[in-house]
Amino acid sequence: MRPGMKKTHRLVFCALLSTFAVALSYVESLFPLPLPGARLGLGNAMVLLTLITMGGGAAALVLASKVALSALLFGTPLSFLYSAVGGALSLAAMTLTGRLRCVTPVGQSIAGAVLHSLGQVLLAMLLTATPQLLLYFTPLCLLSILTGGLSGLAARLCAAKIERFAGR
Repeated sequence: MRPGMKKTHRLVFCALLSTFAVALSYVESLFPLPLPGARLGLGNAMVLLTLITMGGGAAALVLASKVALSALLFGTPLSFLYSAVGGALSLAAMTLTGRLRCVTPVGQSIAGAVLHSLGQVLLAMLLTATPQLLLYFTPLCLLSILTGGLSGLAARLCAAKIERFAGR
């Protein structure tokens, strides 16, 4: 827990960020991208924002809430699986790169977006026994760099504004 942040404050803040993550995931589903399965990653920006302002444990809770509620409200069991695998790899990448002083939130988000896409492609290869799906990773990776950079920029700008509410 961050210094100065009470348990109730932390719980409420996590709930708010989870709500924003689910809402943004729904909003981004209304704007299809040119590649099948590709998303803007706006909900993941809230996971990164939580990681920056509250740490890894809280970010994992926000991610789990986003994945479960998004699948329950407007997804499928298969979308839950893809989102969970991609989200776990993404959070791991953002957490590890966040430990490097030279990596900004934009870099963290790009690493997370690329690994999110890689996780989903690898899961699709496993479920369909189609190794050729790895070819889809190249265009998806390029799009991930762009959308991850934008999500990281959004998270960085938001973090600068809300740090005092997050207990930092």
